[in-house]
Amino acid sequence: MKFYPAGETITRRLLDLPQQRMEWIVTGAEDDDLISAGFQRHQSDETRFIHPESGDIYQLARHQSVDEASGELRYQCGRAVTVENELATRSITILAMAGDGDDIIDPYDGEEDLIDGVLRHVTPTFEWLPQNLLQVAVWAARLADLGFCVAPATSDLMKKMVARGAIEQIPPHQISDAVIQVMASPRPSAFFRVLHRCGALQVLSSELDTLFEQHSKSDSGNGPPEVENSLPDAMQSLDQAAAETANISSVMKKFYLALGDKADKIFNAFGLNGLMRA
Repeated sequence: MKFYPAGETITRRLLDLPQQRMEWIVTGAEDDDLISAGFQRHQSDETRFIHPESGDIYQLARHQSVDEASGELRYQCGRAVTVENELATRSITILAMAGDGDDIIDPYDGEEDLIDGVLRHVTPTFEWLPQNLLQVAVWAARLADLGFCVAPATSDLMKKMVARGAIEQIPPHQISDAVIQVMASPRPSAFFRVLHRCGALQVLSSELDTLFEQHSKSDSGNGPPEVENSLPDAMQSLDQAAAETANISSVMKKFYLALGDKADKIFNAFGLNGLMRA
């Protein structure tokens, strides 16, 4: 077995951001090998494992393919699957890197995209996993203060996914989990802005989408879409709350208040009303 630090771990290291729990890719192994070594199987993905002491995530390397009949993604693990095969399964290039000693394995130019501040999809199979819409939006919120924008080709692909009904295929709990995640990001509004620009926000919450639409009609800014400073008042309040505290509950409560009479409908659309009553 060989272990490679990968994904978000490498991204955070290269951007000098605080590390969370480590992410690893495992090659030259099958699931029984990791179980025998004491790793615990992840409850939601049989190809992922958790280190019993550190809590780090270990991903068995997978080979990805598209089933031509159904259009669904298929994954195959095995001792011959390479780290490059696994990196090809990732959503955006800045997450498709792994470490090998002092070297970076970077088949999709993720390091260059980090330098350029670009969120760009790895391969065309991006469009077959609806959750990628959320992942791009989450990372837009995390890195907005560093000037990151969604690549035009990726933005076009996201619009295509929404038009094909990708948002409706995402389980509601994954959507609410993503919203909660971004409440701890430097600029949560970027999450909603990205979803608005690809059309996903209109599907999720027409009320919140309308706030962006109304504001864009009166906005005279000429900056690039993802980095314009001008936002609806509720979004500005949200970003200000996130800048003032790292407490997710406090950020959400201030956002709720800023939304006024639209708050209940918008929070209900994202499955968040239960949190406000807690």
